Amino acid sequence: MKLWEKQTTALDRRIEAFTIGRDRELDIALAPYDVRASIAHAQMLGECGIIPADHAAQLVAQLQHITEQIEAGRFRIADGIEDVHSQLELELINALGTIGENIHTARSRNDQVLTALALLIRDRISQTTRQIAAFAESMLSWAQKHRRILMPGMTHMQAAMPTTFGLWMLAFAESLLEDIAFFDPVARLTDKNPLGTAAGYGSSFPIDRRRTAALLGFSQIVASPAAAQLLRGKLERAVAFALASVSATLARLALDVVLSLSPGYQLLRLPSQFSTGSSIMPHKQNPDVFELLRARFNRLQVLPHDISAVTTNLPSGYHRDYQLLKELLLPAWDDFDECLSIASLVLPNIEPVEGALDRPEFRAIWSVEHIHAQMRTSGESFRSAYRTIAHAIESSPNETIGGNADYLYALEDEACAEIERRLQTIVNGL
Repeated sequence: MKLWEKQTTALDRRIEAFTIGRDRELDIALAPYDVRASIAHAQMLGECGIIPADHAAQLVAQLQHITEQIEAGRFRIADGIEDVHSQLELELINALGTIGENIHTARSRNDQVLTALALLIRDRISQTTRQIAAFAESMLSWAQKHRRILMPGMTHMQAAMPTTFGLWMLAFAESLLEDIAFFDPVARLTDKNPLGTAAGYGSSFPIDRRRTAALLGFSQIVASPAAAQLLRGKLERAVAFALASVSATLARLALDVVLSLSPGYQLLRLPSQFSTGSSIMPHKQNPDVFELLRARFNRLQVLPHDISAVTTNLPSGYHRDYQLLKELLLPAWDDFDECLSIASLVLPNIEPVEGALDRPEFRAIWSVEHIHAQMRTSGESFRSAYRTIAHAIESSPNETIGGNADYLYALEDEACAEIERRLQTIVNGL
């Protein structure tokens, strides 16, 4: 069944398969949202007198039955059916006859898919931001558990200044809280009701778009019908930017962990149940999980570009190019969720190696604190004290320069309290 069929020449089978693409597979995710929008649409049609009220009630009842099938995992898009929209209409026609044929009154698949997509994205944003916040909370717990353990801070991948494992982990937790803000504009974009804009040019039927907006939880409507189709690509790209921002943070975290587990650093330990081995070298314990997280989060950072490549230079109005946006966004979002779940499983189990700053390679890592001490005791300027300490380091290359970590512990305490406060504010708003 094809909603556009007019009983003329049959479509070539290869062209049919090519144009359907992955819709039957991916539209399963849209099904509950398409049904929800269809219920609102049918109810509005009845209230506006466009179809008889009892017909609208029958449509709503049958759509609610389809919802039960979806929730039970029994909903399928049959072979030969193009997409979820066609499947829903077919099931309504099979159950209600000509009454079912009225569900598409005053709407197009163009506004139908956009409405379902907006509802899906709105729900998934809520789920994803909660998962990110939960992961940030586990990072905060890790930092609190491993307080007062010193590690070398790096610049240019060389020993720079002392820090703590707590401050290192809190840096990534804070970055994730910043990344969550990238979902805010997506939420605003999904708060406009596109249903009733039809193919992008409205309808002569006396529909009430504000009524369906209220029924679906949108705070406003898409005012100009043509603006609805301009949301395609913009909406998906906004989600992609948010996912890419989080992915950038987590890819850098994965890289830090891989480096810190390596023999050259030896700053972290990974329990054996989370590492793999070598088929030839029996001593190996490989951090494959963090290497794959690094690669997959890096790949997700390309998602905004991939979406932009599809929609660049398209004129206004609907184009079949938009079909590819689902194929880019939905599997990538699933990939992101899986990676975040794996990171949430493994990260709390990594352990810091204590006593790292006692190693010879970090003997001069307290040099900046000694500049501060030199300024206090001698009254020298910063640059003069800098030269004094530099000379002392060069003239005694084997001497270890110690330091007092109290200021780091104070920074750690302050950061823990502040990030915990910010995290709670975000969680309360979700």
